[in-house]
Amino acid sequence: MEDTSKRDMVVAVGAGLVVLALVLAGIFFLHGEVGKPSDNQLTGVIVAKHDSGEREQEISFGKKGLKTGDGDTGFTFDVRVESEGRTYVLPVNEGLYRSKKVGDTQAFIRPRSEQR
Repeated sequence: MEDTSKRDMVVAVGAGLVVLALVLAGIFFLHGEVGKPSDNQLTGVIVAKHDSGEREQEISFGKKGLKTGDGDTGFTFDVRVESEGRTYVLPVNEGLYRSKKVGDTQAFIRPRSEQR
């Protein structure tokens, strides 16, 4: 019995050291990736702002019956990204639309159909 428990202890300590080494190697190799911007994160300059003037009607149904309200839609920015050589149209909410002006920078995530 004594030999088996010593062997089990050695195997357990060895397995623990292997797991610890893998975790430390992962931390070491991924440390350089911290703070590095994603390829899908773009930043550009707002070249135009558009307010379509149309609002979605939101209808919700609950215990108190139907409730309607205006949606926060119809606002877009045209953002020029020089590194991509193109202009993106970004739908934004009304708060962001009102807080930014033409010439400001805007960060956004690349459209899903173009993600790398």
